[in-house]
Formats: sequence, C-alpha cells, structure tokens
Amino acid sequence: MLLELFLTLGALCSVLTVFLNATLVTSIVDIWIPIVLWIVYSIAFFGLYVLAFVIMSLFVDKSKPQEKPNRFYLAVFVETIALYFRLARIEIRVRGKEKVPATGNFLLVSNHLSDHDFMSMLTVLRGRSIAFVSKPENFDKPIIGRMLHKSGFLPINRQEAREALLTIREVAERLKTMPISYGVFPEGTRNRESNKVLLPFHEGVFLMAKKAGVPIVIVRVTGTDEVKKRSPWRKTRVYVDFVDVIDTDTVRACRSHELSEMAREKMEAAEGLPEIPEIRRTFKYGNN
Repeated sequence: MLLELFLTLGALCSVLTVFLNATLVTSIVDIWIPIVLWIVYSIAFFGLYVLAFVIMSLFVDKSKPQEKPNRFYLAVFVETIALYFRLARIEIRVRGKEKVPATGNFLLVSNHLSDHDFMSMLTVLRGRSIAFVSKPENFDKPIIGRMLHKSGFLPINRQEAREALLTIREVAERLKTMPISYGVFPEGTRNRESNKVLLPFHEGVFLMAKKAGVPIVIVRVTGTDEVKKRSPWRKTRVYVDFVDVIDTDTVRACRSHELSEMAREKMEAAEGLPEIPEIRRTFKYGNN
C-alpha cells in the first residue's frame, strides 16, 4: 500500500509541476521530463517516510515501561515491514489463514528460522493487532528496538527463569485485558540445523495461553532463512502455513507439556507443504 501511495503522489506532483511550468514540455521529445520527475518525487516521498519513521522512534523512551501497546506505532511498523518485503522482492504464500479466529485474542506459536519469521506473520495478518515476545538483544537495535518497545513487543530472558516467568505473566495479562494477540517461538532460538528438525520446545510459553484462556494458533514458516542469501537480487518465496488451532477448551484442559507436544506434532506434520506451491495462494499486500 505504501509503495503505491508513493508512486501515486509522485505522479500527481509530476503532473502538477508540468502543468505549472508549461515550458518544461513543449514537444513529444520532452516526454522524459515528467517521467524523471515522477521517479524523483516518488523517491522523495519514500525518503520523507523513512525520515518520519526514524523521528517517530526518537520519541520513544525505552527506559519507561510500555504499559499499553501503542496501536498507531504498531500499524506503522507493520506497514513498513510490508513495504520492505515489496522492495526486497519477498513473496509470501499463505495457507490456512481462514483458521485464524476472526475475533478475540490468541497465542500465535511458530517455528523459528530467522528474523523474517515474525515479519512474515505480521504482514499476512495485517489489520490484526499482534505483537511478539522476543529476545532482549532485539530491543537494543537502533530505531527498530524503540519501535518494538512502543508497539507492545516484550523481551523474554530465557536464561533467567524468574524474569521469563514475569514476561509470561505479563503476556497472559495483556491477552486477557487488552485487544492484542501475541506470538512466540517455543524453540527459543533460531533453528540453524540443515535438516530443519524442530528444536526442543520451551513448555513454559504455553502458560501464556493457559493463564489467559485463549486459543493457540499453530504456524509453520519456511523459506525465511533464504532471504538474506537471495534478497533483493533474486525473488525469495516465503511460506506461512496456519496449520491448526487448539481451541480454548483444550487449552484449559491440557497441561503445558501436553500443549507443547500437541503443537510440535502439528508443526512436524506440516513439513513438506512448500513443495506443493500450486495448493497455495499468493498473499496480496493490499489485503488484510
């Protein structure tokens, strides 16, 4: 959507410039002038947006706890990710999106291959307020760390059980009281294994859903680990599979380790789907 907006505004400014300066185009030979103006204006609008994004981040004070996710910052962050995917030639193919609950909060549980995992899911689920639990180091990144903080993302220190439990409780409380869903990676770290066999799950993250009484949406992401190797010179195809949903009654009835095993089994059963691209539909960036 943002790319189309920049191109449209660039075209309007180009036409307006030519209209107000009739001497710019006096013959068919000068047709290149409005085209160049269109490109220059479009790039200028893109640059202004990037500048505005950076300035927005500077107003974020990470030393102050973000008690409530800022939905405006979250929306801007998600739209910026979608723009980045367009420019980086990352094509998302999605299956099973209709399984995601249409209303209410949920816990999004996914495998973890790269930093592009959460970005892919946020792009596919645009229009829904979703934040992620992430490692503390991501909040130290310039600009991005500030946007994560303001958008409601929460750090989890898996090396310190007490701190991790506090984050789990905070996520559960937000799932119960705020109009926002959360995503987690139960593997706890990126999977760099060549065979992509799922790493051991941290069962504690499933307490978030149990304490909040929300369903668990199980996702299998593939292809995100290829982005840095290929983008932007070659198109990268990323697959987002909404495998299944564990309903609220089952979440309440099962223990954390049972939910962990259930989610793992469903993720493993989804392996191989990317080899059948014809059964998937390409995600349209303009759709929610």
